[in-house]
Amino acid sequence: MKKILVTGASGFVGSRFVQAMQSRYSLLTPGHREFDITSAEAVNSYMDANRPDAILHLAAISNTGYCEEHPEESHLVNVIGVENLATAARRHEAKFIFFSSDQVYNGNSETGLLDEALPVSPENHYGRHKLLAEQRATEIYEATVALRATWMYDAAREGMPTHKNFIINIKEAIENATTLRFATREYRGITHIDEVISNLPHTLTLKGGVYNFGAENTLNTYETALAYLDILQYRGKEIISPDTARFPEHIRNISISMKKAREASGGAIQFSTTIEGLKRFEGR
Repeated sequence: MKKILVTGASGFVGSRFVQAMQSRYSLLTPGHREFDITSAEAVNSYMDANRPDAILHLAAISNTGYCEEHPEESHLVNVIGVENLATAARRHEAKFIFFSSDQVYNGNSETGLLDEALPVSPENHYGRHKLLAEQRATEIYEATVALRATWMYDAAREGMPTHKNFIINIKEAIENATTLRFATREYRGITHIDEVISNLPHTLTLKGGVYNFGAENTLNTYETALAYLDILQYRGKEIISPDTARFPEHIRNISISMKKAREASGGAIQFSTTIEGLKRFEGR
């Protein structure tokens, strides 16, 4: 049974991965006090003692607003932490997989689905730090797999953290008869967490590199919200309002193409489109 070290095992993605895969792999799930990724010494000590076959790095500071206000802390966790893990993985010849983000594309204005070969110039600290982590980790260790994950959603699950997300926000607006504004100049994929979890084992066989990882979507965020109301068969479209003023300088397109990961995995990595995933989630 392959031994996998999972950082962030109590988080949104990590807790669901552990629940789904605990009978398939031998999982190491240390907490922050036991395994401080910002300390190279702590990382090396833990790796020497436990010798995992792979590291799945899910711990991060992912709140973009917090990263803007605390760039030094973001850099420490989201860049230095990744460097420490990549260095330790190389020393132990362990596979290293970590979550980057589609936010590396937030400075792009090209239309359509974006692929990994495009030049990127992120416009916030979080996106810049994720891009820097990709660059540093792949330079340190060629077996590094960086996954540019999308915005994810799930319903509340007992005993697991669930943050505000696309479906919860809309369902709460319906319940409370409030209005949500969604940008017409933003394009992004939104992915059900179960599809992320089911595809993660296939990343263990990927060649080192950067891969998009999540649902494709060609609709803008406002159109996606309206489509979800249709899936819910909710006719009160007044709860969704178009925000035409957001992102005035250029269209914000972070919609990813999954072609590279799909082909590199021999077709094993497969995601529904955002709309297909929402339909499946609601049993339509």
